Amino acid sequence: MKRIILLLSICFLIGELAARELDKAFQLLPQPQSIELTEGKGINYLELSYIQPIDQASIPPLGDMLNRLPHFSRVGKPVRLQLTDQHVPSSPEGYTMEINNQGVCISARTMTGIFYGCQTLEQLMEDSRDFNLPIPAMQITDYPAISYRAVHFDVKHHLDRIEYYYREIDKLAQYKINAIIWELEDKLRYTRRPEIGAPNAISKQEMQAICRYAKERNIEISPLVQGLGHACFILKHHWELRENPNSDWEFCPSDPRTYDLQFDLYRDAIEAMPYGKYLHVGGDEITAIGIDQRCKATGKTPFELQMTWLKKVCDFATAHDRIPIFWDDMPLKYGGVWNLINSTESNEEIAAKWNDKKLNESIELFPKECVYMRWNYRDATKPGHQRILQWYHDKGLKVMGATAAAYGDSPFIPRENSLAGYIKGFSELVAQNHLEGILATAWDDGSPHSETVWRGYIAQGEYGWNPTARSVETFKVAHAQREFGFPPNDNRMNFLDELEQEAFFFDDALVNSGRRNPAWGTTDFTLITLPSQNEPGTWSRTYQSKIAQAKIEQKRYEKICQGIKEAKQHALRNRYTLEIYEQTNHLFNFPTRLILALHEYDTAKHEKDKQTALQQINEVCDYFSTMRNQLEEVYSQTRFMEQPDGYIADQNHHNHLAAKSNNSDWWYYYEVPMVRKTRAWINSLIVPHKSDH
Repeated sequence: MKRIILLLSICFLIGELAARELDKAFQLLPQPQSIELTEGKGINYLELSYIQPIDQASIPPLGDMLNRLPHFSRVGKPVRLQLTDQHVPSSPEGYTMEINNQGVCISARTMTGIFYGCQTLEQLMEDSRDFNLPIPAMQITDYPAISYRAVHFDVKHHLDRIEYYYREIDKLAQYKINAIIWELEDKLRYTRRPEIGAPNAISKQEMQAICRYAKERNIEISPLVQGLGHACFILKHHWELRENPNSDWEFCPSDPRTYDLQFDLYRDAIEAMPYGKYLHVGGDEITAIGIDQRCKATGKTPFELQMTWLKKVCDFATAHDRIPIFWDDMPLKYGGVWNLINSTESNEEIAAKWNDKKLNESIELFPKECVYMRWNYRDATKPGHQRILQWYHDKGLKVMGATAAAYGDSPFIPRENSLAGYIKGFSELVAQNHLEGILATAWDDGSPHSETVWRGYIAQGEYGWNPTARSVETFKVAHAQREFGFPPNDNRMNFLDELEQEAFFFDDALVNSGRRNPAWGTTDFTLITLPSQNEPGTWSRTYQSKIAQAKIEQKRYEKICQGIKEAKQHALRNRYTLEIYEQTNHLFNFPTRLILALHEYDTAKHEKDKQTALQQINEVCDYFSTMRNQLEEVYSQTRFMEQPDGYIADQNHHNHLAAKSNNSDWWYYYEVPMVRKTRAWINSLIVPHKSDH
């Protein structure tokens, strides 16, 4: 008996080692639930010669490699697609795949499962081609841990080109994302209220076509039309419906015309996105409610007014066959638990302070048909956050999680490994607590280029499908292979870690005070001073810490440049993403260049050296225009860099960075005025010299 157990253990260990070796060469993303290597010879991707649907299966939309195969029997080895309820996962998105020397067979209960099996096979074929390796004989059994896996498109401050959205949908499908919640604001051409849509808004017909394309790839698109708060895009046109006459942020929830207008926008959004099951109604971050005479006349508290509005919009949604989704922060704030939910205190400390009496007393205000979107963009596994999830469960309310693929406090590029660790943690909670689904938000407050957000989206694909599969570090390796074709040991994407770090110095290198944080709001700022001709060295002593960090950042910049150069040389695909990183790196480096040039001038010992340094500063200012033009040329290949003529800006209640200007100046919020100030300073040094002569 002991000998049998020993043999079984050895076999298990061999299987584990073989699986690890497989994962080194074939990085499937998201990682399947089960991969079992089987006996026999594998298959090279070139040996697959045709696709054969059987048992009422059909051929779904395919990736580039599978799509080249004919759909009729011929000499060679087939890819068989089989619909069956035998020996396949119970999930409608699940599938099994058998690969051996005879070919490939993908089996599933539904065509959705067949589609996802084909996506996995496409990745195996890609790796077989890229690394000249046979695909091993194996059996994959796969299904998602979370049934609704969504990402967030937020177009409040910018639009991408229409063709780019189609490309994004293709990529989301590759990583088994099955939903988009699309925050529209004024970027839909509303037909019932045409004054709301921006001049360049997407038409309902264009959006319907996008949604149909997505549906064919098993992606469901649902609209998010902000209401109650975040209503600037509406109330900049409709002053009569403001809760506060001086602010375009909140609707008055007690004016019947509020609902006439809001429901018209909902109707247009539903018609534009006809295949979604949800209507996200917003409803978050209210700053003033109950102050208007119309509200005071009702005698209701702010909490009651908020939930009265929610009940009305939920009734509208259900009457139009949509499930309402609502950001849940305001009831939790009114209920007195908000600070504890986001606290870093221990479970014992939270338990001692927890008081949900007010929430419990108000439970009848919570519509049962609503999905309460519990958003947390950092570590959602903290005790206070888990406690509120338990409260929802105990009250029988439906909850969906919302993490972040691009958090608003990081302009230009998401940080902390594209927030992958937070996405993983929240996805684990969603799976463990059987929540309604998970959304990875990508806020447009700082309007980062979508290519910089994609690693976060792909992390949601990974962890929404299989939350416990990989660590963040191993995910990053898989991402580099899948997106660019880099072998795991090449570490070609290490520059991205450095680029995330470089962003922190860029944030405030050119100011003594101020903030350009997109989420928490921009503030007034004071630029750094410039060297005095009469007090050499004083400026450098004043800014010695900035100068020291700039020297570090210059080396980091050069390292990133080299890393991106090598990545572009070796990449097998997605070079445009690398070009976006390259231009972002140049932008981040500009403050470093200027600070070091100013330091050279301030510490120059001789007049000749001073003049040389002054010329260098002037060249850095000239470089800014060159850098800006190159960046915008690359970025504009997929996005529009400014608002159209005739665009009416809102009051920018939150002071979002991306809403600071209708053109692209906001990208260079400190840099533009600093260049202007520096040029004036240079002229002040040169003009007296010329007049003396």
